[in-house]
Amino acid sequence: MLDFRNLSAVYQDSLLGSLVPFWLRHSTDERCGGYFNNLTDDGQPIESDKSVEQQARHTWAYAGLYNALGGSNAWLEHAHRGASFLYQFGHDETLRCYATVDRRGRPVAPTTDVCTDAAVVSAYCQMHRATGNDEWAMLAKQTLASLLQRREQRRAALSRTIDGYRQLLHLSEPVAVMQALLEAKPLLNEEDWKDAVKALLDELLDEFLDKRQDILREWIQPEGAFLNTPEGRRLSPGLTFRAAATLHDLASETGNRKVALQVANWTIRLCEWAWDDAVGGLDLWVDIKTQPLPYPDWKQRWAPVHLDCLAALTKAYFYTRHPDAPKWLGRVHNYTIEHFPDTQHGGWHLALNRQGKPLFPAKSTLTCGAGDLIKPLLDAWHMTEQCAKMQPLGSFGRGMRVGGM
Repeated sequence: MLDFRNLSAVYQDSLLGSLVPFWLRHSTDERCGGYFNNLTDDGQPIESDKSVEQQARHTWAYAGLYNALGGSNAWLEHAHRGASFLYQFGHDETLRCYATVDRRGRPVAPTTDVCTDAAVVSAYCQMHRATGNDEWAMLAKQTLASLLQRREQRRAALSRTIDGYRQLLHLSEPVAVMQALLEAKPLLNEEDWKDAVKALLDELLDEFLDKRQDILREWIQPEGAFLNTPEGRRLSPGLTFRAAATLHDLASETGNRKVALQVANWTIRLCEWAWDDAVGGLDLWVDIKTQPLPYPDWKQRWAPVHLDCLAALTKAYFYTRHPDAPKWLGRVHNYTIEHFPDTQHGGWHLALNRQGKPLFPAKSTLTCGAGDLIKPLLDAWHMTEQCAKMQPLGSFGRGMRVGGM
């Protein structure tokens, strides 16, 4: 029998005893504001540029902790540091976000999509919930309106293109925008919100979904055309798990059980494809046609991939009672808890090789940091708490290790 109470306790201890204090202790940039995006394995800052998306996801994580747990003022103060940096330096006067700024906040690179803008919207929404300050709500609504307009214009332009170079669309963008819309729902007109959500859901299910395999593709051509190249065949387990967890939240909000069942199947299918039976762990990428992948890092193990999987699996079981979810939850949990926590320095290793050894002596990079770990682990903790209150269906997931760090 899968013991969700013990499982929940492990996630609580991992989150509040390891991840949250590590980032609170090491990531603050006292001199220039915001957070350091690059930390060594023992938490020493590496001076560098700052990813606006990572600043936003970090802010979102700590404001979200404060809102979810009614927690420490230190969490809110930490989140406010990031939100203030975003407000001052994260976007131009039209609220169009930069991709990267230097340590002091001066623009370094523009964005090429609206993922960063969506992360900033989510951060501002959490800050509004935490503080009740309407300025954060106004910023969230204006940034969201700007990104939706730019995205609509770009999609319309792509549909009119006849000649020219190949255009590709990435799954990360509709997933990030859907997350932002879920965060912003209390601030928006209900009909406007429903229209925006429907357009995104149609995009995911009509364009990104490979209907023969019933799985989300990472890269597509406009209007969902399949591209028979390594990029076009590539599936991203971590991003698909994140999409599944987000759509479970949407299904819960709207009562759409059909979507919940569909995304639960995505989660299980990708676990089956990405799991390495020889040594355990989830591969970073999968080829939809099982052809060789020309990426040297495709067998790497990344903590956010495994945590997003745990969040998706716990939601799949809670919302649909998928019979295979506990089995996979046991496997992924065991690997994650055994390999990623850093018992020497605190926090978690970010990435491992196939043998389960740390790839590099760093806890964060410009593309992956605190928010990518804290948010899915918080979700997994809360969902296992909910699962523990359900009437058990039977004996699933025997042999699971729940011994903590």
